[in-house]
Amino acid sequence: RSVSAGSEVSQESLLLHGPFARKPKRIRTAFSPSQLLRLERAFEKNHYVVGAERKQLASSLSLSETQVP
Repeated sequence: RSVSAGSEVSQESLLLHGPFARKPKRIRTAFSPSQLLRLERAFEKNHYVVGAERKQLASSLSLSETQVP
């Protein structure tokens, strides 16, 4: 069974833009040793850093809130 070029393009388009299209990968943050130490200490105190604590920790480490795990 042969597949026409038009079908291949529509299949590819569906994979890239369809309902099951993958989101682009987020760039992984490379933490400095001092940032890692601070993040590990915060994690030991509380496994879920949220709210004002997360905002303050991110600010003190020169990171965005989304970079604070």
